[in-house]
Amino acid sequence: MIQHCLLVLVLLTSTAIAQPGATAPAAPPAATGAQIDLDALIAKAQAEAPTIETVARGAFRRARRALSIGPTVGLWTAAVIDPGDIDAALTIGIGFESFKVPVLPSIETLQDLIVERLKAQLKQRVVDAFNGRQPEPRELDALVKQVYEDVRNEILGLQNVRPKTFERPQYTVGFEANRLLGADRWLGRTRVGIGVWKLTLALSAAVGRVCRGGTCDDGVKAFVGPEIVLHALISDQPRASVIDAFVRADFQANGRGVETYDQLVLGARYLLDVF
Repeated sequence: MIQHCLLVLVLLTSTAIAQPGATAPAAPPAATGAQIDLDALIAKAQAEAPTIETVARGAFRRARRALSIGPTVGLWTAAVIDPGDIDAALTIGIGFESFKVPVLPSIETLQDLIVERLKAQLKQRVVDAFNGRQPEPRELDALVKQVYEDVRNEILGLQNVRPKTFERPQYTVGFEANRLLGADRWLGRTRVGIGVWKLTLALSAAVGRVCRGGTCDDGVKAFVGPEIVLHALISDQPRASVIDAFVRADFQANGRGVETYDQLVLGARYLLDVF
């Protein structure tokens, strides 16, 4: 498929080079004694630029960076609104987070874009550069190389894709166990979220006991509430672990009586990207 694209490229650019201007048409090879080998020029430009395979590897690296999957560990502190108490918790679990990292379009779309753009660029730049005169081989060599690089960089976006600490989030899913240090009890928690700009807006749900002291209601409680997360990728490599800073509200969903255990939470967790 790539070879077919290059053949089309050669035919298109050959037409553009063979007619540099209306005032000075190019002489046939037999009359000039010199022949422009456009195939060789394009092949040379390709050889000195990253190949499609190299670009594909770069796309794979970016696609891999868009996913962070692995175990999580964290710490949060909470102010329990009704009893006026404060607690903290250690968390362990597993998380999945995806980010909107730019990746290349399909190969078919990419080929069509390169052929179209290279044809237009060569026509105009040959006319502008040589103003109707027959170009020297070295000049044409340099021009084809430059146009090829310009088109490749423009289409593939190689000059614009850089790893960022704060990539835009897309989706997040997590499961974790929370060990409440003050209450000396466990909560099981699930969270799902969607990215909005640089933040994730998530919904968190938890089940467990949060009673403090011997006289409180120690029944199983369910909690639900919103969570806002800021993600920081701590590496510029394809496999990037993530630090999440978050604020959350946990509202007790059942057994609301004399004492309830609504909580305002501030915390952080670390996701080790190992998969």
